[in-house]
Amino acid sequence: MLLVGLLAAVGLSAVPPSTPPAWAATQEDEVFARVNSERSANGLQPLSRDSTIEAAAEQWAQHLSDSGTFEHSSNDWRSARIPAGWNSQGENIARGYTSSDAVMTGWMNSDGHRRNILSSSYTRIGIGYVAAGNYWVQIFAGYSGDTRPPLSAGTPTLTGTPAVGQTLTAQTGTWGPSPVSLSLQWFRGGTAIAGATGTTYTTTFLDSGARLSVSVTGTKSGYRTTTVSSASTAEVATDKVVERIDGSDRYAVSVAIAAKAYPGTAPVVFVASGENYPDALAAGPAAAKEGGPLLLTPGSSLPQSVEEAIRRLAPDRIVVVGGVKSVSEVVVSRLKTIQSEVDRVAGADRFEVSRNLAVRSFSDTPPSRVYVVTGNTFADALSAGAAAAAQRVPVILVNGVQSSADAATLDTISALGVTKVTIGGGPNSVSPGIEASLTQLLPDTTRLAGADRYVASQAISRDAYPGTASQVLLSTGLNFPDALAGAAWAGVISAPLYVVPGNCVPRGVVEEIYRVNASTVSLLGGPASLTPEVKKLVVCG
Repeated sequence: MLLVGLLAAVGLSAVPPSTPPAWAATQEDEVFARVNSERSANGLQPLSRDSTIEAAAEQWAQHLSDSGTFEHSSNDWRSARIPAGWNSQGENIARGYTSSDAVMTGWMNSDGHRRNILSSSYTRIGIGYVAAGNYWVQIFAGYSGDTRPPLSAGTPTLTGTPAVGQTLTAQTGTWGPSPVSLSLQWFRGGTAIAGATGTTYTTTFLDSGARLSVSVTGTKSGYRTTTVSSASTAEVATDKVVERIDGSDRYAVSVAIAAKAYPGTAPVVFVASGENYPDALAAGPAAAKEGGPLLLTPGSSLPQSVEEAIRRLAPDRIVVVGGVKSVSEVVVSRLKTIQSEVDRVAGADRFEVSRNLAVRSFSDTPPSRVYVVTGNTFADALSAGAAAAAQRVPVILVNGVQSSADAATLDTISALGVTKVTIGGGPNSVSPGIEASLTQLLPDTTRLAGADRYVASQAISRDAYPGTASQVLLSTGLNFPDALAGAAWAGVISAPLYVVPGNCVPRGVVEEIYRVNASTVSLLGGPASLTPEVKKLVVCG
């Protein structure tokens, strides 16, 4: 087994722009042709191009490009990825060569690389090339069964529109000598799709943002089994309308969300700190109940964009949530220049603020239920706030690590006249002791939880939306500001809000989007919060 690497003498620091996959494939094709040309000139049998080995070579080239390193893959790494049964294997790598001709010339002028290319023990090859850094990888392998003559392989092609719900068709090309038995395997981003082995494939939401390809394997008695792959499709487009609600910062995002929720005026505007989450967690449902948006502000000053939004909304009153440490009197004074009626809902701590909000906004008519979530972290409360806003019911924060619910919480729930308590989050968020206290007060107490914040978000929204919803909201589960203002909007449009990682969408969330039959997906926040992969609804993992 021979592993050798080659570094170009010039141009090592230049990283060219991303190259289209079709051009990269052309470079790989040219290297393959040159390898067999060199072997023919030296009286050797040609190597066959193996799609499985090629996938490994392309994966290692991508790893080198992503990491900026220059090292060989390990024997164990290759053995786990190339077809079993090999009796010899090797690898060439190179970096910095900008063309197939240049890298092949470099390899042929290097003894170790040349020995790999001209080894009679190898029968198959896979080639990988990534333009970012100009990384090249050849993986060779020898198989005793490959001494039979090769088949004349066709060139697989794909037709159809790469979009969710559309059907793609594979043409296998012409194979010989006829007859040749052909089998197909469809791939998503280089990974085989289970059960997708026919000439047609209908895309699903799992394919969103991915490139699809098909490999065709030809078999015939007395001939070498040969596998070739098609070029990849363009990225599969989602069948949902995906919009982004963005702004230059968290305050501008809250303004943009308010404009979506209330393009005209609103009778009330809630204002809470965007520098921390506790006060605003309970404010979203209260704002939705009273018919207005939730806007965020720094504690010490009112952003111009927020002030302009409030003037446009022309509310009859403004409600400030939190004490002076959260929203200063300087901000309140500025708000009074817009609307003289400014009320502050405060408390000794975040828990009392949430209780006071619940009593203030929900005492006129007993709500159907109350959501109880921890005030120590924000993740579970984000989706609970949106669910509560849609149902016009309150959220009460508790110190989730306590061994039982405190008397003030129990008294508030009793005073509201609710008959049902819903705990948002698992026992690490809201302790079993608190659950027991709530159950003793109201037997109709349930917990909505999951293995992590994303699964808990799905459970909370699924409970609140057992039927359909025309629109869903997505927000990062790694930070709080965008979802705070989004909760009030979710209440206005009756849309579930799911928290997601910043760079993909959990499969369960995508399944929920299709379960409620939503036609529109609204992303809360810019690309720094939710990357373009989220906008494509790329499924995590």
